[in-house]
Amino acid sequence: MNSDLELETWCEEWQSDAPVLPDLRRRVERESRRLRALRLGEIAVTVVFGGGTILWAMQSAHADAWVLALFTWISIAMAWAFALPNTHNLWSPAAESNSEFIDLSMRRCRAQIRATLFSVVLYLFNLSFTLTWVYRAQAVLPLGAFLRSWSVCVVWAVSLIFFGWLVWHRRRKQAELAQLLNLRGELDSSMLN
Repeated sequence: MNSDLELETWCEEWQSDAPVLPDLRRRVERESRRLRALRLGEIAVTVVFGGGTILWAMQSAHADAWVLALFTWISIAMAWAFALPNTHNLWSPAAESNSEFIDLSMRRCRAQIRATLFSVVLYLFNLSFTLTWVYRAQAVLPLGAFLRSWSVCVVWAVSLIFFGWLVWHRRRKQAELAQLLNLRGELDSSMLN
């Protein structure tokens, strides 16, 4: 079959009430499961870390425990304030056509691209506070020695891995979005011919 004819047929199916392509449906359903798992993870972090720091602060005689609990809750509030609007309209694959499934996939890609930038901000906020809090609590080593200590070097290594993964993930989602946009453009232009 001619590739132009195949594309034309796909375009007709795309805009018609034809059933959604099975691969597209499976992909969106897989993304929906991943979104639900991430939301459960966000809830777990809120309960474990948020609740844990409050319980620890209530049992501790040190004011620093309350400072840690406060900054933990500020971080959690920042994360929720970003996550809720960023994932709005991404949950349900209530889409009924190929076009709607592609649009949902594009919105999800854009949300993940935004999330990579927010992740950098939140990570740096938490890293700065945590290192300052730990350094202040130990106050034995000079700052330079503290920043070169083996435990802080582990933090630097984990940070490099995290930022490397974020760059890889962002590029992958940008490439995926570009493919979806190209597909959308090809199909739209073939509908005009």
